[in-house]
Amino acid sequence: MSIPTTPPSGFRDFLPEQAAARARAVETITRVYRSFGFEPVATPAVEDLSVLTGQGGGENEKLIFKIMRRGEALERAAAEKTDLADLGLRFDLTLPLARWYSKHGSRLPHPFKAFHLGPVWRAERAQKGRYREFTQCDVDIIGSDSWGAEVEVITAILAVFKAFGLEDVRVHLNDRRAVDAALAAAKVPDDKRGPVCVSVDKLDKIGRDGVLAELAALVGPALAGALAETLLAESGAATEPLDRIIAAVKTLVPASAITVDPSLMRGMGYYTGPVFEFRHPSLSGSLGGGGRYDKLTEKFGGPPMPACGGSIGFERLMMILEETGKNGGQTAPDAVVTVFSDELRGRSLEVGAALRAKGLSADVYPGGGKLKAQFKYADQKKAGCAIVIGPDESAHGVVQVKTLSTGEERAMTLDEACVLIAGKRSNHEPGVR
Repeated sequence: MSIPTTPPSGFRDFLPEQAAARARAVETITRVYRSFGFEPVATPAVEDLSVLTGQGGGENEKLIFKIMRRGEALERAAAEKTDLADLGLRFDLTLPLARWYSKHGSRLPHPFKAFHLGPVWRAERAQKGRYREFTQCDVDIIGSDSWGAEVEVITAILAVFKAFGLEDVRVHLNDRRAVDAALAAAKVPDDKRGPVCVSVDKLDKIGRDGVLAELAALVGPALAGALAETLLAESGAATEPLDRIIAAVKTLVPASAITVDPSLMRGMGYYTGPVFEFRHPSLSGSLGGGGRYDKLTEKFGGPPMPACGGSIGFERLMMILEETGKNGGQTAPDAVVTVFSDELRGRSLEVGAALRAKGLSADVYPGGGKLKAQFKYADQKKAGCAIVIGPDESAHGVVQVKTLSTGEERAMTLDEACVLIAGKRSNHEPGVR
């Protein structure tokens, strides 16, 4: 029986151009986040189960990839019929950040502006656009209870979308306190409030009629009708923080691009104030979102710490960029430096190093053999030029530059070659280096 070459369901392989596109996107996101003063942090892929469970994870706690105990500890747990797992793969970046800040916060500026990029894992049913392993790109401010924190997070994420040339991104906002007030005014029983929010959150998936049917089954037709007038309204009244956030964000985006959405429900387990989502007309779901989570650090024994954060839906972003041809995933080098012979390989390596010193990308052919095969390699790599240094070129201190798109060849000095290759960038965009 052969070993399968297909990755497990919900996991993916990436070809060079795909991996390059993702790397370039991460570079862009990182650059934008840094430009707003956010600092990078990193946490392990694996956390103690106690970090990932108990509060803050909501429905995601049911989707943890658990890691079994090891060695004698596993044998003892099996014999004692206790939990066989003690660790888990992180399902988001927020809980690990809260744990990280609880440990390191005393050594950091206050408030602290962080960005956190990395893979997360959820053991859910794999389907189109939903994976078991995916990347999150979070930006958070810990230690500020000002509405200015929401503005910073929202505008930083909007700046990322602008950097990718994405138009028509809309911001939807709500306030969990307004939701709680609407539930209380309608006299929804405490034990029904969570399920009601879950149903309302399905509005974009099952439509208004579907949500009303679920609400009627949960709380009865009369209460469902009352809730429809508030939580399912097309627009709602803004709380004072939302008014200020909207006014500030409107200085950066068209007024029509930001709206109060009473049906917006996010992170019922830990959001405590304003929540927001970013939506694009090409997607049925969100392109990212976030909100205020002021009590999450209490989980780790510390005092309540105000916090606000947001995340970009990286996989959905990559899908839009690919569909619009803005993914920039080319991995082509500016030049492939051929190797005429083993005796001249050292000279080829020197030329490759000289090109890189000028800011160009140079791929020195890693094998040997005939130049015809090396030119084919350069074509496969979609390089702009191929450089040949034979015995004559080496003796006279020149290189032969072949423009692969036209077949034209010219002998010139290395400095002249650098100028020529750099000039071709307007027609040949180099890849990630």
